[in-house]
Amino acid sequence: MMRRNTVLLGIFLILGLLIFYNVQVVTNFAGKYIYPLDDAYIHLSMGKNFAQSGTWGITRYEFSSTTSSPLFTFLLSVLIKIFGNWEYIPLVANTIAGIALLVVFHKYLKKFSPVTYALFLSAVVLLMPLHLMIMTGMEHVFHTLVMVMVLLAFQKYLDDKSPRHFSNLALFSIIATGFRYESLFFIFFICAYVFFIKRDYVIGVILGCFAILPVVVYGYISVDHGSFFLPNSLILKGNTNDGIVGFLTRVAGNAYRGISVLVLLIILITQIFIQAKNKKSMINKISENAIPGVVFCGFIIHLLFANFGWLIRYEAYLVVLLLFAIAPFADVLFQNKIRNGVLKYIMVFLLLITFSMRFVTMLKYQPIASKNIFDQQIQLADFLHRYYRNSKVIANDIGAITYFNNIHLLDTYGLGSIDVAKLRKNDHAKFTDNKALQKYVYDTARNLNFEIAIVFDEWVKMPDYFSKAGTLTIQNNYMAGGTTVSFYAVKKENTDQLKHQLKEFSRHVPKDVIIKIIK
Repeated sequence: MMRRNTVLLGIFLILGLLIFYNVQVVTNFAGKYIYPLDDAYIHLSMGKNFAQSGTWGITRYEFSSTTSSPLFTFLLSVLIKIFGNWEYIPLVANTIAGIALLVVFHKYLKKFSPVTYALFLSAVVLLMPLHLMIMTGMEHVFHTLVMVMVLLAFQKYLDDKSPRHFSNLALFSIIATGFRYESLFFIFFICAYVFFIKRDYVIGVILGCFAILPVVVYGYISVDHGSFFLPNSLILKGNTNDGIVGFLTRVAGNAYRGISVLVLLIILITQIFIQAKNKKSMINKISENAIPGVVFCGFIIHLLFANFGWLIRYEAYLVVLLLFAIAPFADVLFQNKIRNGVLKYIMVFLLLITFSMRFVTMLKYQPIASKNIFDQQIQLADFLHRYYRNSKVIANDIGAITYFNNIHLLDTYGLGSIDVAKLRKNDHAKFTDNKALQKYVYDTARNLNFEIAIVFDEWVKMPDYFSKAGTLTIQNNYMAGGTTVSFYAVKKENTDQLKHQLKEFSRHVPKDVIIKIIK
C-alpha cells in the first residue's frame, strides 16, 4: 500500500509540473495564461451572464443555447456567483476534478499488481493527456471523471443489485449526460445489458429514463425560449452530413483523427475475444465482457455520430474508459496468467504509440493553440473593450469577445444567435453561399443599428453596404477558425473612424500580429 501511495504522489507531482510548465510557456508570450480554445471563454461568458444577470446566454441580453455542456456551464455560474467573476475558475475547478479522477482510478487499480497499477495510473495522465484537458478550461475532465464513476457503479450493480448501487448508477448517469450528451452512447448499452442479459426489464427502462432526463429538461427550456431541442453546437457541428457519402466521409475523418485511440481499441477487441472464446453460450460470452462490451459499443457509436480531434479533446474520455476496461486484462498478462507472453509486449508497445501520438505531439501544439487564441480572440476582445465594449457587434468567433465585454451580438455562425442557427442548420457544418443568411445579416444590421462586424470573410459574405476598414492576421495558425479577421464599419460614414481605431490599436498588439488598413 505504501508503494502505491508513493506512486500516486509521484503522479500528482508529474501532473503539477506539466501544468506549471504549460502555464509558464503561455505566460512568457501572453503575460498571463490563455486557454487554447475560444470555447472555454464561451462557457465563462455564459456562466458570468447567468450568475450576474440571470440570463442563460452568450450575452446578457438574450437566451442562447450556446453550450454543449449545460451542467459544466451551470457549475461555472455557481462558482462565479460564490467566488466572483475570475477567468481562471475553470482551470482551478478542472485541476480539482483531475485530482479526483486520479484518486478514483487509484482506488480502482489497487486490486491489481504493482506493475498494472503504476502503468495505468500513469497512462491516465500521459495518454489522455490529463494536463491538457485541465488546461483547456473545458468540461472534459469532469465528464471523464463521472463516466468512470458510471462504469464503477455499473460494475458494483452487477456484483450486488442493491438499491444503493442502482441509485449510484442512476445518479452518475444523470450527471454524466449533463456534462456531455455523448455519455448516452455508453449508458444506452448499459441499459440494454441490464434489460436483455440480466432481464431486469423495469430497471433497464428506469435507468434509461433517468439518464436522458438532462436532455429532456434542457431541451424543454431551450424550446420554451425559441431555440432548438438540442444545443446549437450539436445542431451546427454534429456528425450529420447529408447523404451516405458525406456520412462515411465524416466517419473516415473521425477514424483518422482518432487513430491514437483506435490503437487502444485493438487491445480491447483482443481482450473481448480471449475472454469469450472458452464460453459456450452467447449469454455467457457477453456476461464475461460486460464492461469491455459496453465500452466497445459506446466507442463505435461515438465514432459514427460524434467527433474526434479539435485539440484531441473529444476523444479524451474514450482513452480513459478504454484504460479502465483493459486494466483487468493487462493485469492477467503482467502476472503471466495467459500463456502467450508476447501479448504483454504488444500491449506496452500500443500504449507507447498512443503516448507518442497524444502526449508528445500536444507538447508542441498546445502552446501554439494558446498563442493563436491570444493573438486573435484576445486581441479582438481587447479591441472591442477599448472602442465598442457595449456596442452592437457582428462576429463569428464569440467566446473571448463576449466574456470580456458586454456587447450585443449577432453571431453569423449561429452558436449565439438562434435565428442564424435556424438558417444554417441545413449547411451541415459547411460554409456555403447561404443567401437567406446573407439577407438576414443585411436586414438585421441595418434595422437594429449594428456598428461593427469582425468576421472571417470565408464564413459568410458581408452585405455590400458594409465598408471594410482593415484586417488582423495571425501567424502559424493551428487552432483559430481562420488566419485573417476582417473589420467592417456597418455605416460607411464610420469607416474613417474605424480605420483610425485600427491604426491606433496596431501599436498594442503582439509584434507578429499584422493589422492592415484598407486604403
